[in-house]
Amino acid sequence: MDFELKTLPLASLSSEKADALIILVSDEFAAKEAPTEDPISNLVALAIKSGDLETKPGKLLSTYRTAGIAAPRVLLVAVGDASAKNIRSAIMAAVGSLKTCNVQRVILCLDALADFPLSAEIVRMAVVACSEATYAYATTKSKTNPLKLQSIVLAVPNLKNLNALKVGFDKGVGLAKGIELAKEWGNRPANHATPTLLAQAAQELGKLPNLSVEVLGPNEVAKLGMGSFMAVAQGTAEPLRFIVLHYEGATKTDAPVVLIGKGITFDSGGISIKPSA
Repeated sequence: MDFELKTLPLASLSSEKADALIILVSDEFAAKEAPTEDPISNLVALAIKSGDLETKPGKLLSTYRTAGIAAPRVLLVAVGDASAKNIRSAIMAAVGSLKTCNVQRVILCLDALADFPLSAEIVRMAVVACSEATYAYATTKSKTNPLKLQSIVLAVPNLKNLNALKVGFDKGVGLAKGIELAKEWGNRPANHATPTLLAQAAQELGKLPNLSVEVLGPNEVAKLGMGSFMAVAQGTAEPLRFIVLHYEGATKTDAPVVLIGKGITFDSGGISIKPSA
């Protein structure tokens, strides 16, 4: 999935080429008087006035081939008071509804949230929510339906804090990629997630900027006296691997952060011997 952050005020979206537009409608935006020259704002006003769109969080209205709007599909999604929880739920519902459609490029409009105001955190969350809504495990499936949706553009107004929004966007893209990678390996069956295969995945990550990787095998682990680790690994015929990833991208004044994972890639008995509760 490709993400893009673009300055696109709401009034200009009606002429923007895309397969679908997603407009987040907040209580405050819905209460405004729609400018007659803005087809999208007029559509929102008409949908609310007619009772076809409630501002209750999660309510969604889909239109097709609306006059004055270039995109064939427009999804109006209510977010209520525009809390982070409501925005996330709305985005996941809207993007999720497009997964089975013949849609490749989607524009997600965040302009209507600018009065709250629009923050880097909202932008970050929007990217991650889009990624979560479109993720589907397919690695070991014999038959899959390839996702047609390839690109999501986050449309924001030209604000003074645009650089801050860009930071939130970049963080969101990084989180989305990391979460998808973690889901991918977490969802694989044990014979497709052996220590050796997991180490190979780590070595691929080690090719990225500011990252390096060490993979220790049985001999190196034995020299370090890691007896408990070696004992656990005796529960499988697969050779153990101890993986260390170093990220060197922060400033020298930042304190180091160490994350330690258990790293068991097979059921060592802990699940089966516990009571169902």
